[in-house]
Amino acid sequence: MNAKTIGVAGVTVPGAVDCLSKIHRLCADRFPHHHHPRFALDQPDFGVVHQAQDDDRWDVVADSIVGSLERLAGAGAELAVIPANTVHLVVDDIRARSPIPLISILDVVADACAARGLKRVAILGTRWTMARRLYQAPLAARGIEEVIPDEAQQAAIQRAIFEELVPTGRASAATLAALLEVVAGMKALGCDGVALACTELPLVLNDANCGVPAIDTTLVLAEAALAAACA
Repeated sequence: MNAKTIGVAGVTVPGAVDCLSKIHRLCADRFPHHHHPRFALDQPDFGVVHQAQDDDRWDVVADSIVGSLERLAGAGAELAVIPANTVHLVVDDIRARSPIPLISILDVVADACAARGLKRVAILGTRWTMARRLYQAPLAARGIEEVIPDEAQQAAIQRAIFEELVPTGRASAATLAALLEVVAGMKALGCDGVALACTELPLVLNDANCGVPAIDTTLVLAEAALAAACA
C-alpha cells in the first residue's frame, strides 16, 4: 500500500504498546485484506527518562527522545509520534532537532477536545503534566479552559500511574476507585470533559466509567498518525 512509514518513539512500554495496538485496530477498520502502513518502534529504557524527570533534567529527556527519532529515521520512518504526554514539555526542542516530521500529542488532543464541544476540561496526568500546565496554551488557543486537580488529587493520580499502570498496565479496584473519585471531583467543579493526559490512563478510564467525555490521548494520536501516513 502507498503510505508513509510511521515511527513510534516509545517512552513507557504500556503507552507504546497501546498506541501500536490502536493504530493496528484503526487499520483493520480502514483497509481490506490485512493491509497497514509500515511501523517502526524505538523503545529505550524508561527508567532513564523517569529518573531525569525526577531530577528535573529535561535536557536528558529531550536527548533520549531525539535519539529515538534519529534511530527511527534510520529505520525508514517518515513521520513520528511520541505516545507520552509528559515529555511534550520539551516538544519544541525535540521537534527542532528531529530528523523527521513529528506529530504533537498536544495539538491533536486539543483538537479532539474542541471537536467534542468541550469548554472546561480537567487534565489528568503525571504531576509534571498537571502542575506545569502542559495543556493550558493549546486548549486556550481553542477557547477551552484547562482545569487542574488539587495537590492531593495530583498525588493520587501520580501514585496510580507509577505504582501500578506503568509497571503492569493495570490498576487495582481501589486505585480505579481513587481515580474515579478525582473525576467526580472535577465534574463537581464544572468540567464537561476530562483529558486522559497520560497514555496509561486510557487503559482503565473511558467515557463510560467517567460519566463525561474522556479524551483518550493515545487513540487520538494513533488516529493522527494514520491520517498523516495516508495523506
